[in-house]
Amino acid sequence: MRKLYVLLPLTLFLVGCVSPSVVESDVISDLQLVSTRVELMEQELSRQIVENCGENIERLDSSLGKKIERLRKAKATTKVVELCTAKDVSKVTKGKLLLGAVEEVSMSKEGIQFNARIDTGADTSSIGVYGLKDFERDGKKWVKFSLASSRDAKVYEYPVFDTVRIKQSGDLTEDRIEVKVDIELGGKQYRKQLFNLANRSYLDYQILIGRSFLRDIAIVDVSRKNLLRAQ
Repeated sequence: MRKLYVLLPLTLFLVGCVSPSVVESDVISDLQLVSTRVELMEQELSRQIVENCGENIERLDSSLGKKIERLRKAKATTKVVELCTAKDVSKVTKGKLLLGAVEEVSMSKEGIQFNARIDTGADTSSIGVYGLKDFERDGKKWVKFSLASSRDAKVYEYPVFDTVRIKQSGDLTEDRIEVKVDIELGGKQYRKQLFNLANRSYLDYQILIGRSFLRDIAIVDVSRKNLLRAQ
């Protein structure tokens, strides 16, 4: 009704002495036009609101759907780890060696004792040697090496068991000779254990004990060292 009052004086002013019936007809026509335009504008505005809301809801649904899917996958791949009680730990450690990150290892044949790095991140065990050379004996491959860098260091000979490819940092790999060595750890003898021969002169420990040896026989506490001395 507000629009009617605004338009009516303006129309009357413009028509001057036009007859009332003509004025009334023109006013009604103008009002209908205005009403139609307002209705069209309202419809367009409603359509835009609905479309924009639909797009926003669709994007929101897509985002929530992706998050829900990630949570489902995380739940499916997550395992619940129960903390062991003291009784449970005793069952696990029964008959196994409890080792620290560094332990004393003896090479039985050579009668030499080393501080060895106990490395659960390495698959194979390794010995650092000097002057490594391969040769044949009775048609089989052998190697000889020293365990010290001095010229008069004693030379040891072993038959080659295999050649293995060891992955270094990044994508680098190295082929190493593998031999079987008798060692002593924690007062126990372990015969014919596989060790690859490497240059470990730049490392702190000449011997590294890996998972292939530790599996099923030892538990490692990497936060401590030389636990065998206390046992």
